[in-house]
Amino acid sequence: MPYSREAVWAPKAPKPNGNYSHVVKAKNGMVYLAGWMGDDPETGKIVSGGIGAQTERAILNIQACLEACGLTLDNILTRRIYIIPLQEYRDVMAVWDRYFEEPYPVSTLIGVTSLAKEGALVEIEVVAEQ
Repeated sequence: MPYSREAVWAPKAPKPNGNYSHVVKAKNGMVYLAGWMGDDPETGKIVSGGIGAQTERAILNIQACLEACGLTLDNILTRRIYIIPLQEYRDVMAVWDRYFEEPYPVSTLIGVTSLAKEGALVEIEVVAEQ
């Protein structure tokens, strides 16, 4: 059975933390990115500096994945942000706002008790279009 999707590897993004693709491009032009935390691409470890620094690194990882598809942050349609603790959302939004302007992607922000990597305080998942 032929696949209706294409996996894309982003050489400037950290290696996956498990058995998943960086990006999956659907034939309908939608681009789905893995959730990104503040992983340093060189060490694979979560960056220091708190939720703001981790948010910045997550956005840069997302940007690297989009670039591997020939896209930019402007192609993002929707975002899902998972954070620990929820009260830190203003710091996350302050960093996000440095990279985006209107029209903003639609958004969901969720407070969680843990993420898949020790020390991670934020994870961002996006969907973009070609």
